[in-house]
Amino acid sequence: GLAPAAQALEQAPPHPREKTFMKRQWGVEVMHVRRSAAGYMLEFRYKVLDPVKARPLFERRTKPILTHLESGARLIVPTPAKTGALRNSNMPLPGHIYWMFFANPGKLVKPGEHVSVAIGKFHADGLVVR
Repeated sequence: GLAPAAQALEQAPPHPREKTFMKRQWGVEVMHVRRSAAGYMLEFRYKVLDPVKARPLFERRTKPILTHLESGARLIVPTPAKTGALRNSNMPLPGHIYWMFFANPGKLVKPGEHVSVAIGKFHADGLVVR
């Protein structure tokens, strides 16, 4: 069965107020987290509405962390030597969609499970993986 925290999430989808808060506080709209690269990566995709408010999400020094609620595992954005970190760190533009990729070793995180994404003080909680 699911861990109690995950069960509570199953019953309560994120409140619309939470989405409004994201837009007001951080100037972003979270779109989704989905598996890619045959399940070995997780793509976190979001749209920037207000580039000034969203700026902290693009700080190179801030290390994003994705937490898998079912296992408690903390996944990071890999930094391949050739390409650098798999995320955007240029000045964000309004109306543009951005992404970052988190490693998903051993395809740990499965579709339908729950994750939270933290980038510094920014937190998007209880996201369902596609």
